[in-house]
Amino acid sequence: MHERVHQPAPQSPDRPDTVFALVAGLYAALLLSPAVVFAAAVAYPLGAGALYIALLAVLTAITTAGTVAVGRVRGVVERIGASRVARGLAVLPVLGMVGYGVAAASVDAPGTDGVVAAGIVLSGVGIATGMALVAMSRTRYARAVVEDESVRAEWKAGWPQPRRMRIQIGAVTLYLAGAALLFGGEFVGLGAYEWIGALAFVPGGAGLGWGQPRAYRLAPAGIERSNYVHRRLYEWDGFASVSVSEDAVVLYRESWWRPAFRCWREEIDDPDALIDALDDHLPRA
Repeated sequence: MHERVHQPAPQSPDRPDTVFALVAGLYAALLLSPAVVFAAAVAYPLGAGALYIALLAVLTAITTAGTVAVGRVRGVVERIGASRVARGLAVLPVLGMVGYGVAAASVDAPGTDGVVAAGIVLSGVGIATGMALVAMSRTRYARAVVEDESVRAEWKAGWPQPRRMRIQIGAVTLYLAGAALLFGGEFVGLGAYEWIGALAFVPGGAGLGWGQPRAYRLAPAGIERSNYVHRRLYEWDGFASVSVSEDAVVLYRESWWRPAFRCWREEIDDPDALIDALDDHLPRA
C-alpha cells in the first residue's frame, strides 16, 4: 500500500525568531521605502540631501515596524515555508525594478532620478533578501515537521556518473566563457557581445551545483533534502513514482517540469533499505 500524505503547515506556538523577523522587516523596507520617497518627491520637490535623509529614515522606520509586526505573528514562518508560492518573495523585487523603470520613463519631477536609481539598486538587494527569506522559512518548516525519531532512511547522493560529469563540464564551460566575455569582452573588441556573456555566465554559475550530492531524509511527511545552506521538505503528494535501476534510484515529481531526484546507488549506504521504504509511499515507474 502506497501511503501519500499531505502535511499541513503546523501552527507553531512560538513567534518567529529575531533573525527571521529582522530579515522580513528589511525585505519589506527594501521594497517599499523607495516607492514612499518617490511619491513624496513628486508631491514635494526636495534636494538630493533631503531625499537621501528621507530614504534612510523611511528604510529604518519600515524595517523596525516590519520586524515588530512579523515577530508577533505565530506560525507565519511555517506557513510561508509550506507555501508553494513562497518563491514569489524573490520575484516581487523584480516587479519593483520594472516599476521603477516605468516611473523613470514616465515621470519628470526634480530629484526623482536619484530615487529611481536607489529603488532599482534596493530591489536588486531585495531579490537576494527574498531568496534568503524563502530558504529560512523552508528550513524552519522542515525542522518543525520532520522529527528525528520518525526518519526511516537517511542517505547522501548525487546524480549518477557520467551524467554528473557531463553537466559539470558544460556548466564550467558556460561559466568561464560567459565570465570572459562579460568582464573581458571590452578589452578584445567584443564589448557589443557582453550581453551574450551574461546569458552564459548566470546559468553556468547556477549549473555548477546541478547533480552534486545532497543529503536526504525519508519521513512520514515526505522527503527532506538539504545542502550546506538550507533544508526543504517535499511532501509525498508532490511525487509521482520511483524507479530503480542498477545505477540509480530516481524519484519522479508529480509536475513534469520539475526535475526528478536522481540518486547514484554507489553513494547510498543501504540502497535496499531505502528502496523498501520508498515502495511504501510511491508506486514504481
